[in-house]
Amino acid sequence: MIVKEIILACYLICIIGIVFGLTCGVLAHLQKKTEYNKIVTMFLLMLLVICVYDLSIYYYNYVIGGFSSLEVMRIGNCLIAATMYFWIKFQWKIIPRQALSLLDGAVRKYLIFYAVLWIVLTLFLRPEQLYTVKWLLLSTDVLLIVAFATASIAHIVYAAVAKENLNFYYMSVTTALLIWNYISYFWSETSVYWGNSGFMRAPMDLTVVFWLAISIFTAFYIYKICFVKAYENLGEGTGEKGTHKDLKTRIDEICEMYKITPREKEFIELIYKGKSNKEIAEELFLSESTVKTHIYNIFRKLDVKNRVGVICLVNGETEDVENSEV
Repeated sequence: MIVKEIILACYLICIIGIVFGLTCGVLAHLQKKTEYNKIVTMFLLMLLVICVYDLSIYYYNYVIGGFSSLEVMRIGNCLIAATMYFWIKFQWKIIPRQALSLLDGAVRKYLIFYAVLWIVLTLFLRPEQLYTVKWLLLSTDVLLIVAFATASIAHIVYAAVAKENLNFYYMSVTTALLIWNYISYFWSETSVYWGNSGFMRAPMDLTVVFWLAISIFTAFYIYKICFVKAYENLGEGTGEKGTHKDLKTRIDEICEMYKITPREKEFIELIYKGKSNKEIAEELFLSESTVKTHIYNIFRKLDVKNRVGVICLVNGETEDVENSEV
């Protein structure tokens, strides 16, 4: 009985952590209405829904003493597929790479197709009829796991190459935990086909551990990346600090518009301050060749020819950007 109470307490801690992160995301969006903060909010809402769903299943199975049916597991798969959909969109906001746009788009479309297909089949087919399409179930699940893992790992690799450590660790942990949770549902469903309820429950017993990790990592990440950055200049007065706030807001708008990564944003801020490649390399502890690569990518994304173009774009001087020379 003590174990059950501990697990239920862990679920409640998970929900509290996700609600904390969701609150930070909503407040950040109210302060700065960006697409990034909007996607953060949607992802956290789905995390909250799936965590409450898992808590309900655990309570029903182990406290009340019921048994989860195939339909219940199938609904869980669809919910976590929806969570994966928003995670893919969130990763694009964290590490936007044009080379991954087609892959991300294809995976998101498949996730939508998957969720709609199985919600419809679950609602309109009787349990015994669902058993007759188990090979369709298995194939669509395997394809989903492979597609999601491929898209997520691609973003993680880009984060590692760009040496964005916080993004790398957060994306790696969250992706691994989401994949585990999905596999646990998949495991549970397939066990139902062979009538092994004990086998079905084994991976589900560990679910709370992974949700606890996700809630803690996500709450910390959203607080640090979204909430703190949205409110760090709040209350500053006019003069130099007020100008700095306006400048920062303008840079944030450009980064949002042109899908600039947080790391590239640092380069834009340093370029605006007139820093040379050598000075940027020393400040960010990078080689000059790495700095040149980042700056080239920034020029390409902003469609400018040189540093003057970046500064003019930040200042809103679009005509100067077009006429600037190398």
